[in-house]
Amino acid sequence: MIKLLILIVSSLAVVVTGCSNYIPAYKIDVQQGNILTQEDVDQIRIGMDKNKIQYILGSPTITDPFHAARWDYVYTLKQGYKQLHKKNISLYFEKDILVKTSGSIQPDPAHSKDVSSYKKQQVINVNPPVRQKPGWLKRIWISFFGNDDEYELDN
Repeated sequence: MIKLLILIVSSLAVVVTGCSNYIPAYKIDVQQGNILTQEDVDQIRIGMDKNKIQYILGSPTITDPFHAARWDYVYTLKQGYKQLHKKNISLYFEKDILVKTSGSIQPDPAHSKDVSSYKKQQVINVNPPVRQKPGWLKRIWISFFGNDDEYELDN
């Protein structure tokens, strides 16, 4: 009886693992490359230099050593079982100035914004460090060996 039960369980395990493609399972989202949004690409204009473009889009995904005047940005997104989404743009330079673009996503001059007001600028407020009052053991230490600048003593 036990041998029959073991045979049934092992057979069932083989069948279930063989049919695992049909059993729904979680698949993670996989993103690769530089994230290309239309808003970022719209900021690119013919006549910009490489530094400004690299500031907007980041470092190029592909830099071909045989074509130094061409930068390629590629972005792919595979969401679980859904279809693979691809976006790409190729930028062509002459003397470090953009002269041409090609690819599946293109800058729209009607929606272009001034690069000086780029949306990714951030202002970070840094508060000065708070000086803490030392504990009783540290106060005894300071009374014997002198004051420590990182602590504030109330006299």
